[in-house]
Amino acid sequence: MFLHVSDEAQIKLTPYIERKAVIILDLDDGVGRYSKMGVCSLDTSFRLLLLDQLQDKSDFNLSLDSDIGSIYIKDYSKRYLDEEMTLEVDPRLQVFKLKSPSGVLDGNVPIVDLRPEQTVEH
Repeated sequence: MFLHVSDEAQIKLTPYIERKAVIILDLDDGVGRYSKMGVCSLDTSFRLLLLDQLQDKSDFNLSLDSDIGSIYIKDYSKRYLDEEMTLEVDPRLQVFKLKSPSGVLDGNVPIVDLRPEQTVEH
């Protein structure tokens, strides 16, 4: 399984990568220490969580290879992902979009920075 990260998405993620943030592609299902609520609809919702190297990522026990290194996921969330996924920036809305050859899985993937003293949603 591989996550292609478009050039535009890499540019937006560069400040976090440079600060050695751990990047997590989180299925927002209400499960785990960093979820406050799940989505109660037929939509599948993902978030990009940012942790520092010392924060617990034990809920995210599988990693995907990507253009920017390892990205962690919950092992069961892979059932929603195809073998080839793409994270890109929507040119009109400037938000992250997660898609596969089958279509768009999530058209608005927010960044949630959970590093100490950084708790901000972008």
